[in-house]
Parts: sequence; C-alpha cells; structure tokens
Amino acid sequence: MPEINLTAGTLPPPACYASEQDRLDAYAEAIIAQYSAPPEWSAGALPPADLSLYWLRLDSNQNPVEVLKYNTASGGWARVQTQFTYGVGAGVANVYTITLSPASPGANQAYRTGVSYVFVGSIVNTGASTLSVDGLAVKAITKFGTVPLVAGDIRAGQVCVVVYDGTRFQLLNPGNVGPSNFSPGIDRQFLRTNATPATVWESGYITAEADWLPIPAAPGQVTFNHLLGMDPLSWSIGLICSDVGGNNGYSKYDYVPASAIIYTSGDNEAPMGCFSNSTVIGFIRDDDAASLFICNKTTNVYTAIDTTKWRVAGRAIR
Repeated sequence: MPEINLTAGTLPPPACYASEQDRLDAYAEAIIAQYSAPPEWSAGALPPADLSLYWLRLDSNQNPVEVLKYNTASGGWARVQTQFTYGVGAGVANVYTITLSPASPGANQAYRTGVSYVFVGSIVNTGASTLSVDGLAVKAITKFGTVPLVAGDIRAGQVCVVVYDGTRFQLLNPGNVGPSNFSPGIDRQFLRTNATPATVWESGYITAEADWLPIPAAPGQVTFNHLLGMDPLSWSIGLICSDVGGNNGYSKYDYVPASAIIYTSGDNEAPMGCFSNSTVIGFIRDDDAASLFICNKTTNVYTAIDTTKWRVAGRAIR
C-alpha cells in the first residue's frame, strides 16, 4: 500500500486565514508537498481493508507497471504474473507490423521501455528490418543489442519475441546463430561449438556429393569455394571413392587425403599439391603423375587406382 509520512507540526491560529476554506486549502497543500513521490509498495505493509481488491502500481511517469494483490498466507504483497502481449503480425519482408486487440492507447504505452510483444512472422526477412505497433512510429528490430537483422532472422510462421529497449525492438529469438559470415542455406556448411553452453562457434565446409569433381588430368588442378571468408584454421583435400562397387579395397564414401597418394609402389614422392586461401582449397596434379597409387585397404600394398571410380573432395574448418 502507499504510505504517506507527514512531519508533525502545529497549524497557525485561525486569525491567519480569511476563512475555513483557506485553512483547508493550506492543509491540502501541506499534504501535497509531503506526498510528491510516486507510491512505493512494501512487502510487509498492512493488508488493505478489502482483501478482494487488486492494486495497480505506477512508475514515476504514472504508467502502469504491475498488478498486485495482498496474500494473507505469506503476509505480503504478491505480484500478479502476466504474459507477453500477443499481437497479430503482418507486413511485408523487412517491414513488419503488430496489431493489438484492444489497440494500444498511444505511443507512450506501445513503446514503453521493457514492453514485450509476441507475434507470428508473416514473411521471411531478407535484411535489416523494422516493426510498427498499431500503426505508430516505425522502430528498428535488432538482435544481440544493436546488431541489425540479416536474411532469415525472421521466418514465415515463426513465433517472434521482441522487447523494446527504449530505442528499438530487440528480437530475442533470431533465426540465425553463429558467425556473421555463416550463410544459412549454403549446401553442406555447418556450425560447431567448443563448449557447453556455446561460447565460441566455428563454421566449416565439406563438399557435397553432387559437387565432387573428377580427378584432373596431369597436369591440372581443381578448387572448391569453402565460403568461410578467411583462410581455414584446418583443412584437407583428397580423393573420395565414388563407385558403389568400391576400388582398391575401399568402399563408396571412403576418403584418402592427397598426402597419402604416391606415384608408384616403389616411389614415395607425392604427385599432388594442395593449397588454401580465404576463398578456396585446391588440389594440383603433377605433370609427371601418369598413375596414382594408394595403399590397398585390404592387402596393405600400394596399388594403382581406377581414377574413374574416385573423385576429388575437400573439407575445411574456420
């Protein structure tokens, strides 16, 4: 309950006032002067006379903050738990709207710091996005503080949770997580973390089967765009068995790094060169590499491979 603390004192004698109305006005002014701050609730305050009533708490701007009710079991004021305000989501890509029912009384209520809304995304976003509540001012939607949204942070049919921070709406459940250069939808990219809960994310690349490339003729080379945006921390490129029947004791999908390939069974010189940079990982075949030998998986003897049954594939981690 609100508490009013007045300093004890004595009113001047009646002769100081022209009328009893003047005396009443002076008394009211004295109370108002003492009671200048907004109400504060005390958990140990006495219960109200009517325990069935709910009490509304206001902030310093007289905006409603929460609803309380006196709990006789605990002997104190208990907050009435509330849920996120749900609004009907609409709009076009990157320009979203929320319609409340009933409508928000005005901008001070719709955009009060800390106000939270839930809406269903109407369409996937393709970049930085905005949100308007009940046709009021347009506000930016960000994530992780002030970071603008990127494509796919809002999906069609996604339940979106936003909180107004006084300037913008922060999306609490963006669709993208991980490094900024990770592109959802790029075939065979992946994310991994080095801790639980995740503190550092790593992105990687592995060649999809549809993108395996034929072994180049000698001399020749092939490259793969790893899409990591920087030279990989670790990477490998080599041959992957592509034939259902296998070859040299290997089955389909068995992988042999380029460093394990030699010219002949009696020559340990590698016929392949490999390289990486911020864009690609590459595989180079020496001009003298007429035949390619790998250690037979069954006999453990270096044997020439059937190059029609193998393809080049790569792997990389940022």
